[in-house]
Amino acid sequence: MAVAWILRVIGCTATALCSGVMLCSGVMLCIGVMLSTKVVPCAEAMLAASAPAVDTADARTVAVTFDDLPATHAGGLPRLRRVTSQLLAHIEAARIPAIGFVNEGKLAVAGEEEERTALLQRWLDAGLELGNHTYSHADFYVTPLAAFQSDVLQGEVVTRRLLAAQGKQPRYFRHPLLNTGPDLASKRAFERFLSTHGYAIAPVTIDNDEWIYAKAYIMDAAAADSELRQRIGQDYIRHMSETFAFHEELSQQLLQREPAQILLLHANALNAEWFDELVTMMQMRGYGFVSLETALRDPAYDQPDDYVGRLGPSWLQRWAVTQGKALRSAPSAPQWVHDLAGQ
Repeated sequence: MAVAWILRVIGCTATALCSGVMLCSGVMLCIGVMLSTKVVPCAEAMLAASAPAVDTADARTVAVTFDDLPATHAGGLPRLRRVTSQLLAHIEAARIPAIGFVNEGKLAVAGEEEERTALLQRWLDAGLELGNHTYSHADFYVTPLAAFQSDVLQGEVVTRRLLAAQGKQPRYFRHPLLNTGPDLASKRAFERFLSTHGYAIAPVTIDNDEWIYAKAYIMDAAAADSELRQRIGQDYIRHMSETFAFHEELSQQLLQREPAQILLLHANALNAEWFDELVTMMQMRGYGFVSLETALRDPAYDQPDDYVGRLGPSWLQRWAVTQGKALRSAPSAPQWVHDLAGQ
């Protein structure tokens, strides 16, 4: 799996294998030594800087979370079904205890409510968890507190019913845009509201520009340029590795260790087609996969968070700001991806 990922990410096409030399797209980019059936991947050196060795006695862990269910930028029902099927197949194959955060407003399409709800049921049937992401993906920064709370309650109706059938209830809430309110008073009032309704906040420590890559991927799909889609996917994996490295370093600076990380992704066509490569990248960085519940047992998540503002940074950044430290700029997608996405 790792070798296949390396070849896809660096864009190598094996045009010749002679005396153990691999030619990539006609250019000798790397060398792979073949010993009987064992391949020593030539990309190892290239990945060494971004995927440092990890002491197995202190293995890294990450909870994988998906926002905007049933899917983002998926279009009509056939695409929703395809994205859901592909994504769940990859999640199940990797045995990742993921959670998906639902925008129930996406279910309210005349004549399709039952079919769209069935997509959420598929997450539960796969043994995964569902959480609340508001009904309409409301932005708390510009939405009055009472209206935002109403959007949360409207956004749990179907999810709560589906979970109740399994003897469960929604436990986690994820803020849209990671915005936790325009001021500290609103932030604290909403936190009390969540607690009253049985919700814990689902923080994020590894935020990223995946959503920009996903939008570019969809825009390119309309142009049917497979080469460009490949380039977008490859750079997405590179960006995510760079983003992990940034937050790992920030963790060490802030906590003197790396906590159980929580990764933000979205249910979209990009991840439906590139999630295997993303999983392999995380594994090469030494990560094992845990549930959100397990990750939140890490005492790092007991730290105070007093951050408010227009931006929605990771909780590592929020803890730093609460401690009086500067907000650092995380890695961003390159300009050509922004241009493709229209951002």
